[in-house]
Amino acid sequence: MSTPVSVCSLAQIPQTQIHPVANFHPDVWGNQFMTYTPEDKVIRACKEEQVEDLKKEVRRKFMAAAGKPSQLLKFIDAIQRLGQAYHFEGEIEEAIQQIYCSFHDSNDMDGIFDKFNDHEKGGFKEALITDVQGMLGLYEAVHLRVHGEDILEEALAFCTIHLKAMIKHLEYPLAAHVAHALKWPMRKGLERQEARWYISIYQDEAFHDKTLLALAKLDFNLVQSLHREQLRNLTREANWFHEGHIPTMEEYMRVGLTTAGYTVIATFSFMGMGEIVTKDTFDWVTGNPMIMSSSNLMVRLMDDIKTHKFEQKRGHVSSAIECYMKQYGVSVEQVYSEFYKQMENA
Repeated sequence: MSTPVSVCSLAQIPQTQIHPVANFHPDVWGNQFMTYTPEDKVIRACKEEQVEDLKKEVRRKFMAAAGKPSQLLKFIDAIQRLGQAYHFEGEIEEAIQQIYCSFHDSNDMDGIFDKFNDHEKGGFKEALITDVQGMLGLYEAVHLRVHGEDILEEALAFCTIHLKAMIKHLEYPLAAHVAHALKWPMRKGLERQEARWYISIYQDEAFHDKTLLALAKLDFNLVQSLHREQLRNLTREANWFHEGHIPTMEEYMRVGLTTAGYTVIATFSFMGMGEIVTKDTFDWVTGNPMIMSSSNLMVRLMDDIKTHKFEQKRGHVSSAIECYMKQYGVSVEQVYSEFYKQMENA
């Protein structure tokens, strides 16, 4: 006869912790970031110089368009869609403010849109239907509405119905532009992704600005190469773990200084500080000045000293401690001593 087991005794038996494993889709990128070779520094510097020259030319075109609101708004729209607005924030803000003040002296958005209403028949004026570009601009603008702006809700419905009805009668590239906007309005898209799409459309427009197009392409490629280099570094931090590879200190620190995160924290600390912070401020902090490189070094070494034992127990990529021990054949105490010296001298 078997002996009954009490509930209390069962409760005392240690239970194995089973963590759910996510069934992630296979990596669509493969090893392309692992094998990516960063662009030659001289070539990159040359391209950056070209960007600066093109930016100067675009600024001259801003000045030439002053006093021509329609032309200036189209130019600003192209700049924003091409992902170049961050280069010309001051110029865009000043131009928009001047145009707004010259046409309207109130913040009443309902009053601005009321001029498009047909007060006799109700709804919006039928004449708007013939202006596809204007309706497309209105469609994009009303996506900035907030709750309670009923006239903008009406404008959205009006534009959506008529843009869908006329798309089959339009030619490329306007037809592609309208189709894309209906599927994914500009304000709901990712800026870089939208810029890549718009470059391919803008270059086929009959009256595109060649200088602005050249700037957009060059700037996009430079930013893309920077992102690819960053992803290469991160992809290296995961490959090391899976292969059980212990990198050299030089290899580790190229990744470790980035993942220390101090540059990101410092950059965010400037946000919300008002007009005292300029683009030059962010250019400085992301340009790895000595105070930032020293801070990243101290954060990385101190973090590894304090956490490496726990991280190695649970299974983690090698820290600076393990890398230094293997490369120089020293004890963990000697590594601590060396790292404290480096932090003191940083």
